[in-house]
Amino acid sequence: MTKKKFGLTALICFIMLATMMSGCGTSSDSDKPKDQPTAQSADGQKASTEKTKLKFWTYYPEQTKIDGYFMNFLKNKFDFDAEFYVASSDTSKEKLNLAIASGDIPDWWKSLSFQEYDKLIKQDVVAEIKMEDLEKYAPKYLAFLHKVLGDDPFKYLRRDGKIYGLPGIWDLAPHGGVVGFREDWLKKVGITKTPETLDEMEEALKKFRNDDPDGNSKQDTYGITGTAGQIGDLFSFIFGAYGVYPGAFTEDNGKVVRGEILPAAKEALTVLNRWYKEGLIDPEFIVNKGNNVQDKLVQEKSGAVATYWFGLAQDGVFCCNDIYAGLHKVNPNASFAMIPGPKGPNGDYGMQQGNALFGVDIMFGKQLEKDHDKMIKYLQVFEFTSFEVESKIALTYGEEGKTFKKTADGGFEYIKPYDDQKERWKYGFGGAYSVPGGWNDDYNEELSTFDTKDKSMLPLRSKLMELGTGKFDILGPIDRPIYNDYKERLDKLTMQTFLDMIIGKKPISEFDNYVAEWNKKGGDKVMEEAQQAFEKLNQQ
Repeated sequence: MTKKKFGLTALICFIMLATMMSGCGTSSDSDKPKDQPTAQSADGQKASTEKTKLKFWTYYPEQTKIDGYFMNFLKNKFDFDAEFYVASSDTSKEKLNLAIASGDIPDWWKSLSFQEYDKLIKQDVVAEIKMEDLEKYAPKYLAFLHKVLGDDPFKYLRRDGKIYGLPGIWDLAPHGGVVGFREDWLKKVGITKTPETLDEMEEALKKFRNDDPDGNSKQDTYGITGTAGQIGDLFSFIFGAYGVYPGAFTEDNGKVVRGEILPAAKEALTVLNRWYKEGLIDPEFIVNKGNNVQDKLVQEKSGAVATYWFGLAQDGVFCCNDIYAGLHKVNPNASFAMIPGPKGPNGDYGMQQGNALFGVDIMFGKQLEKDHDKMIKYLQVFEFTSFEVESKIALTYGEEGKTFKKTADGGFEYIKPYDDQKERWKYGFGGAYSVPGGWNDDYNEELSTFDTKDKSMLPLRSKLMELGTGKFDILGPIDRPIYNDYKERLDKLTMQTFLDMIIGKKPISEFDNYVAEWNKKGGDKVMEEAQQAFEKLNQQ
């Protein structure tokens, strides 16, 4: 399961919690955040007439108001004026490039690839970000980065010892993928314990196929469905049961390995071939896309699937329970039981997960190196809007007593007419105020209430967020020219070979021949480059 497939869900969550601010208003000194910089006149006296002007990107101007409630809330809180850079998500990069080419460098921009990051650094249009500023003005963000990315969260972004961008991360990505079973089907076919091993899973899939779990007296259900969209999507939990992860560069005792060419991959293919021959696997998995997989689950044609947990979670646990919600309309009694993946013969388990680091989230324009106070102000606003409940309430529910009231259980309820989304937009809150995607601690229970419809589901949500297990591509953020040149032909060779072996078109005994061909087609060069990139990364 790749992070691309869930980018939409991630984006929705990111947009809903971040911010782009503007408006007018002042605040008293007591209301200002500690250590907030103040404008200074030429003689060192505090300037009293001119406020700092911050600029924010808006991709949905019909949903956002420069002088609405949320903007004014922020301006009063941090004492600034503001305006928007208006663009669509499709044109934002074009607008950024045109602005830079004309010499009118924006204060900041977001959501770039690492290739774009390096290009802008070479153009000398990017400001250096000092670690001491993050420590002082964005401490919660910095702590969040350490929690998700480890001791050195900037190692992928550091260039010549300097940091020019802030990581774009999704903290759920490394723990999202799970295997889900129709829990009600397990009970229907006489299985009282959720399968935990490959053997137990195989037994459950046989019963899903043969024992009429949907009760229509037809053999029209399959044990499991899936997709062959990318190598990492191809039943990765079976490979994980043998400790390998095709489609990803992972580390094993200081050496970079690629799961599809490791000997244990042959064992996983043997299991998949047996399951396919016995009719346990949906035969259309080869042509299925993500929507097809969802449809087959909703139409009750499959009893198991590997996907992200929030698609299968009980309604109310997350904002986007797409599979569960659709299935429940068809069958209100349907439910899923989830595991990290079945354990293999040596106790290995897991599936390919997403790398939490998906790109570069924020870069600042070069001019802010000379306007340090403005950069600090941006950092403070970004930090506040990402990690403080006060901001989440203002963005999502607006003004207490005017647009919402608190309920007896501690929740929030809109006051009419603000139960209408368009009325919320008019008042200036509840829209897609977009700032730094990824500055969102999903593991913070207080903040996660805004993505949980039912507060009683919070303990279950916390449990599910830790369920996903496995490995992800550790070199994904690093540009590797040799890999880029050979990737398409190597992936095509792997996918065709694995599919042929699963459906029995090619004997699994030819696995070693496949590995030799993979290396001959450039795989040996790719692995050499990967090892060098890994060592260089860990020397920074």
